[in-house]
Amino acid sequence: MKTNTNVPAVSPEIVAKLKDIAGRKGNRAAAFAVLNGACKRATAGAGFALSLADLPDLPCVMNAADEIESIFEADGIWDHTIADARDIAADAVAELLAEEGFEMESFE
Repeated sequence: MKTNTNVPAVSPEIVAKLKDIAGRKGNRAAAFAVLNGACKRATAGAGFALSLADLPDLPCVMNAADEIESIFEADGIWDHTIADARDIAADAVAELLAEEGFEMESFE
């Protein structure tokens, strides 16, 4: 399965937005924001952008959220930690979509 690698660079605005989310709702919410972004990017090529709310909760997503949350708690929210979080999120979303029967090649 190929995933959508068209990931925008981590801008200062994204760092600020995730820091704001974490400050208001916690690092877990910031982790889910990263996961939602990965989900929308992965499905946008099919002409629609799904969010995690459109898909079932699977362990791969919860495990990725745990890992991303841990990164944010240990190292803070910076461009390099967001880049790492995006890699984790992309893998988890690819697994989720494959589990649900989506063929990623058709999205690109």
